[in-house]
Parts: sequence; C-alpha cells; structure tokens
Amino acid sequence: MIAAEVARRYAHGLFLLALEKNAVDLLAEEMRDIDNLLQVEKSLLSFLAAPQVRDQDKFAAIHAIFSGKVSKMLEEFLLLVVSKRRNSFLHEIAEEFDEMVLEHKGYVKTRVVTAIPLSEREKELLVHRLEAKSGKKVMLYTEIDPAIIGGVVVFLGDQIIDKSIRHQLDLLKNELQAVKVH
Repeated sequence: MIAAEVARRYAHGLFLLALEKNAVDLLAEEMRDIDNLLQVEKSLLSFLAAPQVRDQDKFAAIHAIFSGKVSKMLEEFLLLVVSKRRNSFLHEIAEEFDEMVLEHKGYVKTRVVTAIPLSEREKELLVHRLEAKSGKKVMLYTEIDPAIIGGVVVFLGDQIIDKSIRHQLDLLKNELQAVKVH
C-alpha cells in the first residue's frame, strides 16, 4: 500500500513537471529506459539503497551514469528520489508515471484473463467493445489462467469485469449456502 502511495506522489510530481516543460514523451521514454536498466542491473539499485554508502557517493554515481544520457530534469528527479530514500520504489514510480502518460494520451491498459488463448478476431472484437465502454483507446494484454474454467476477466483501468465461469460458480455456491433448509 505504501509503495502505491509513494509511487503515485512521485510520478504525479514528475508528470506535472513533464507537462509544464512540454516533455511528456521524452520523460516517458527516459523513465522506461531507466526502469529497464534497474530491472537488469539490480546491483545499481542495491548500491543506491545501501545505507553505508554516503549520499554524495550515490549522487556522484547517478551523475556519472546518467549525465548526458538522460535529460537534466530526469537526472534531478533521480537525485531527489535517492535523497528522499525512495529509490526502492523507482520501479513502481516508473509504472505509475507510464500509466499517467497513457491516460493523458487517451489510452487505458487493459488486462484480459481467459482460460484458453483468444483468437485475433476475438481480441479485435473485445478491444472494440472495451473502447466503446471506456471511451479510451485500449492497450490489451492477455493472460491465460485455466483456473477460471471459461469466460473472461477484464481489468479495465480500475474496473474489474468478471464474467468467468469460476466467478459464476462461486456466486451460485454462495446463494446455495445461504438457503435455509428446514
């Protein structure tokens, strides 16, 4: 819970800066690159999180690694995150920032879970329906989970649409358990 709140606040601040400086696309690309780098180079994140490393050394490392490779805005943002000891949340901040950029551009990330893979035609129809429902362009990510038995579970922004057979069976089970037999 704290990670989500921290990520939201820092991403929001960076997003406002990006809007102000008309650099949304630039900062979005740079944040994705930094997030990818930190996912691969876990030692860098460990170094930045190490309490025995002086802040000046962390700042020098950030400057040495990123100076000239990312915008000054993002370099200063990284320095701020590290100085506030929030570097362990950089991945979450990057994800939240990406969500804000996509929303700003009229997109919504949508995860769809099915028991079996969807055909390309089914994906197209689903995207069309979800775009009509949300009023936004849908970026569809699919996932297979045989445990839902059949049907579909859609995570559309902050909405969950559960039309799975597993969910329907659970509802039926609850109804049957609630019936009093004399």
